[in-house]
Order: sequence, then C-alpha cells, then structure tokens
Amino acid sequence: MAAQQENPDIAAPDERSFWKKISTSAKKLGEETAVMGIKSWLAMTDSKTSIQHKAILGGALAYFVLPTDMIPDFLAGVGFTDDTAALVIAVNSVGNAVTESHEQQAREKWANF
Repeated sequence: MAAQQENPDIAAPDERSFWKKISTSAKKLGEETAVMGIKSWLAMTDSKTSIQHKAILGGALAYFVLPTDMIPDFLAGVGFTDDTAALVIAVNSVGNAVTESHEQQAREKWANF
C-alpha cells in the first residue's frame, strides 16, 4: 500500500500547542475530555489514519486549542463544553479510525499528568 501524502490544507494544531493546551488545562478538562483530545491527537498523527479522517480530527483539535471560541474556556463549569462537543462529534464521525490502541495510549498519557 502506498504511503499517504500529508495535506498541507489541513489546519490542525501543531504538537507543541496541543500538548500545551492539555497540560495547562488538565484540571479543568477532566479525564474524559482530556482522553478524548489525546486519543484524537494520536489518531490524527497515526500514519494509518486516512487523510479525510485526519482532516476531521484536525479541525476539532484546532478548535480545541484555539484560545477563543464560542464558549470561552475560562468560564467555570461550561468553558470546555463546546470543545468537548467538537471532539465527540469528530471521533464519532471517523468511526474506527480512533482505535482501542489510541484509547489505551491516551489513558496512559493522561495518567502521567
């Protein structure tokens, strides 16, 4: 099978901005939202994930790391609800592109925060 080419038009966050968001927001995010973000990141950066699925996950992750969005992240109790919704919709729409391995790795990474 031929290697997939990366699409330069996908505006996904870079690795530094993603992990910075996770580490600075860890307590506010809660485990399930953080794991959802981490497993989305792992699936998006997996060479086995299709370009279409990378684009969907990348869009949700870009929204997740944006400092300003529909519901500002600094609002206690509700700040990450829109981010969580974007991640849930993305993960649900890519089906099995987010694997059990991604889930397990995400939980292991979360345990180190």
